[in-house]
Amino acid sequence: MKQRNVTIKFLAEKAGVSFSTVAKALNNDPAININTRKRIQSLAKEYNYTPNILAKGLRSRRTMAIGVILNDLQSPFYSEIYKAIGDLLNQKGYTMFLADSNYDEERELKNILTMISQGVEGLIISSVSEESANIDLLIKEEVHTVFIDNLPTGCPLCCVYVDHEAAAALALSHLIKNGHTNILLLNGPQNLPSSQRYLNGYKETLALHNIAYNENLVKHNPITIEATADQMGRILRGEDSIKGDQFSAIVTLSDVIAIGIYEAALTYNFSIPDTYSVVGYDNILATKYLNPPLTTVNQPKERTGHHAAGILLNRIENSQKGLTQVILNPELLVRSSVKSLVKDKSLEKD
Repeated sequence: MKQRNVTIKFLAEKAGVSFSTVAKALNNDPAININTRKRIQSLAKEYNYTPNILAKGLRSRRTMAIGVILNDLQSPFYSEIYKAIGDLLNQKGYTMFLADSNYDEERELKNILTMISQGVEGLIISSVSEESANIDLLIKEEVHTVFIDNLPTGCPLCCVYVDHEAAAALALSHLIKNGHTNILLLNGPQNLPSSQRYLNGYKETLALHNIAYNENLVKHNPITIEATADQMGRILRGEDSIKGDQFSAIVTLSDVIAIGIYEAALTYNFSIPDTYSVVGYDNILATKYLNPPLTTVNQPKERTGHHAAGILLNRIENSQKGLTQVILNPELLVRSSVKSLVKDKSLEKD
């Protein structure tokens, strides 16, 4: 039998089980008896099955369910986005299924397959990577998908994206305008597309102002308060390649990282902004209540969620076939976490 003729329906008939059971068994779902799982997986191997039609068997029926897969459901940044998505879906009578990839491509794939097996009519996803087999699978299956927080590069796809390079330029330019030239970047994990794009913006902005790039001033860590506080501790204890007196300002990929700097300030008794000026990214709700309030670059999270849900529903309900890409501009929000070093190097704050 040719591989292209092997479908989930075929496997379900061979195994004497339902379509959903086959999909879950192939995803190694523990809800399916282990013997049944092994039997179905053995059949799939025998007939050279690959998951190339998971979505098509479900596409003819309406479930009014949308899958949302995000990198970190605990992140205040993502929580504001999925609330906006949920608000619009609820207005339109849809149910939202949420899943957390935890920045892991294997977990992301399991989430995709599980949601398809549950009959979602489309997906909104902040993918772990901009080029991956998971993205290829969604394209191959023709699953209605809108990407957020990433700009997949393999081929044109529907997305809602905030320009991370422009965000870095806003943050760096603000610090440089205030006299800072030695600026530490506390970035996210090196493999993340947002980290890569933010670093590009960081480098380009330094070059634009004729400031030499110092790779020791770039640190890649998990996007958590604890990891950031630990990183600052290593620097301040002299255990890092950069020392605490070699920079006057810090830019971050995330406000969560910036909050980690505030946490370290309490532990190591340094001042924001007198010791270090800090600029965050995201404008999560907590930032304006910090002491001092955090200067940050706003990502329009509510607009991101509404655009993503709107694009997806247009494709589902109106059979819209064209490519829709929305690029949103970040905006600098000046508060009190940056110290000016210009002119007489006064203690004036922005």
